[in-house]
Amino acid sequence: MKITKAILTQLVPLVNKAMTSKDKAFRMQFSRFVDRRTKELFCTGPSYRIPFGAQDADELFASVGVSRMDVKKAIAQTYYWDIAAFNPRYAKDEVTILLTCILRYYIEKKDTKGIQLTTTYLGFSGKFYPSIHYAIFPKAEPAKYEHVMDYVVNNLSNKYDLKREGNVIGTVRSIGDSWIKAYPKRFKDFDDEDIAYLVQQFHNRIKSFIKNIAALYYKAYENKEYITFDSESQSDENFKLSDSDSLKAERSIEAAMTRINSMTVDYRFCKMSSDSLVKTDETKSIIESIIGDNKNQPESKELVRLLVYTFFASGTSKDVSDIKFITFSVAPKPNSKDPHILRQKEIVENWLEDGSPAYRKRKNRLATKNSYFRSVFVYFTLLIHNANK
Repeated sequence: MKITKAILTQLVPLVNKAMTSKDKAFRMQFSRFVDRRTKELFCTGPSYRIPFGAQDADELFASVGVSRMDVKKAIAQTYYWDIAAFNPRYAKDEVTILLTCILRYYIEKKDTKGIQLTTTYLGFSGKFYPSIHYAIFPKAEPAKYEHVMDYVVNNLSNKYDLKREGNVIGTVRSIGDSWIKAYPKRFKDFDDEDIAYLVQQFHNRIKSFIKNIAALYYKAYENKEYITFDSESQSDENFKLSDSDSLKAERSIEAAMTRINSMTVDYRFCKMSSDSLVKTDETKSIIESIIGDNKNQPESKELVRLLVYTFFASGTSKDVSDIKFITFSVAPKPNSKDPHILRQKEIVENWLEDGSPAYRKRKNRLATKNSYFRSVFVYFTLLIHNANK
């Protein structure tokens, strides 16, 4: 049987052309998709089905300006189109193929954020997480017995992606990262056999994740292991938060990181973060230099984590969508010896040294130096607050 390249020759050029002008619209659509499912996506275990319906598909196609018919025409020219029992069946699914083509566009561009966004979107599209979850939990979603899933998650070892990542969306993103790294040649060659193989491998990896957790969930339920589960608070060595507060904090952190990775710089926040010494456009330029540089990702997450955990540990509130989070976080702490506060300052000042020539020239005046620090610090505070509303 001759292997075809119908998707590469007919659909990829169309998608690539569309994405040159629709990149921002696509990212915004993903952000809306996440915002509507925050509770389910940031849950600490696969407790919810997280459906992907016809409206979700329509919004995806509209966001990139490629029609379902355009995709279907290309799929109809593949060698496997007329094979009735062809597996994987989802190689004939328009949403799956469109997102896989968008993913290749970002891979070719070496756009790490775009890659992660698209693998996550694909992972939660209809033929992947939603259908797999329903097949593995056919009678009732685990949310009905949340205490059992809590027991399972709290007793996982670090060999599980879910334990390391802290929630469902982070786990699927991590699975996507390893999947991308495993098949660089197939993404480059991208014939129709490669595409079928790639989507099957991604499907298999998500299925393994849910299946492994399900096995532990059903075992705990049947053996009533969860009855002995002691949910007393365990002190975090740095922040002394209970397990439940730590899980809530991690959800807040992931929501903020998803916003950072999926959206462009928010000009409204830049305006709110600027002052007479550091103007709005300069703030925007600084923030773009920070979040646009992939090597800053680990420190971005560290800063977000420090802001969230410091607020939680203060006892003021346990909700970063509360206005108290902004009030507490941006309040001056000039003489603090708290190592977490000092580390926040160190991260921001390092970014300014690396990314702002104007800061390096003007930092000798204390008031100006403080304004630069405040512009970045307030921006991240507002972003965390807004991402969790």
